[in-house]
Amino acid sequence: MTKDESLLSGVSALFTEKTLEESLRNATGENEVQVLGWDFGDASKKGDGYLSVINRIKVNGTAGGKPIQISLVVKSMPNNLARRKTFRSNEFFYNEVTCYTEIFPKFQEFVKSKNAGDLLMVPRCFAALTDGENDYLVLEDVISIGFQPLARQNSLQVQECRLILKALARLHAVSFAYKDQKKEEFQRIANRLIETYFTPKLYDWYKGFQTLIINMAKDALAKEYPGSEAEKRFNSWTGRELYDKSIDFCNRVTAPTSVITQGDAWAPNFMIRKTDREYPDALALDFQLARCASPALDVSFFIYTCTEKPLRDGHYDEFLKLYHQELGRSISMLKSDPEKLYPWDTFMNEVQEQSIHGINFALETAPGVSLDESEAFDMDSIEGDEPVDVSVIWNLKNLKTKKSRCRLAETIMHAVEKNYI
Repeated sequence: MTKDESLLSGVSALFTEKTLEESLRNATGENEVQVLGWDFGDASKKGDGYLSVINRIKVNGTAGGKPIQISLVVKSMPNNLARRKTFRSNEFFYNEVTCYTEIFPKFQEFVKSKNAGDLLMVPRCFAALTDGENDYLVLEDVISIGFQPLARQNSLQVQECRLILKALARLHAVSFAYKDQKKEEFQRIANRLIETYFTPKLYDWYKGFQTLIINMAKDALAKEYPGSEAEKRFNSWTGRELYDKSIDFCNRVTAPTSVITQGDAWAPNFMIRKTDREYPDALALDFQLARCASPALDVSFFIYTCTEKPLRDGHYDEFLKLYHQELGRSISMLKSDPEKLYPWDTFMNEVQEQSIHGINFALETAPGVSLDESEAFDMDSIEGDEPVDVSVIWNLKNLKTKKSRCRLAETIMHAVEKNYI
């Protein structure tokens, strides 16, 4: 293990040995620390993320006079300027750094004051910077404490869905109780987030790509369920109408039921750790799309991007009930009244109104769950220093297999059957 400073500068011009010292200090709680060396592990794989680059770093050092090694996950801006500008990485980085440096610390302090244990399960943040050019985020590598990722390509099993819905419920519960007991402070920190995806000004950025994914969905419906009510109903919507629905839902920052949501609630953004208890732990990560909005957005996003028809047919109502029960239990642990803050009828009304948002993202994730790793997009193949149309990079073709087409078509069919569309 050496001190190769070129590895550090490859992350960011402002990512230095001092950053690693700060990380050691925050990881151990010791003021007197020394960095002895660092090793970089495997970087993120092609297709794992388009907004950022991920490196795993092991740091050897001393803390309080004792030797120590810590494992870090470092997210940074792509060096490829065209990629960075095309995907507006600086805006997404700002949001996630805001979560880890301004919102989660207040939430953790609040949870601790209520003796409420591990209600907020997110990685620990050891250092962060956001200036629009040199952004980075240093997090604890939770694999080193037993968490494991979920497969990107596969549908989840019932137990995995239950765990993640409970994790979402606990995240939302902390927001509900904090907002209930510290309303002005909650609104202040909620207002620090920006909407990174659904605003009128971003439609030109999105519409080329949206055209591709809508055409892909129409093809899946036409081939697998021609003449169905789902095909007729889905084809009656324009892309702009679908986008405007999510604009409405994602910008209700001051609504009574709006809380801090994960925003990108599909399987790769959760990790699970087996424990001695009856149920494993589930942890949420990646908050670049975080927003203040209805919890129903996260719930519909998760269900429609991570389940297939047999699972929904057998467990959809159960999943909604389980989520709401865990939400109520967690709000009560934090000394607020769940019946006042988010009763069942209110939740179900928002599920009915806003689940179309989950369909919007199911259209996006359909290629991701069907592609092999070898077929993933290479984001650094973008040439030049200027942004390009997103649809040029994600030049999606119609889904190749009957299985992948059915998965997408049946997701839309479920939403039509529930009258969400």
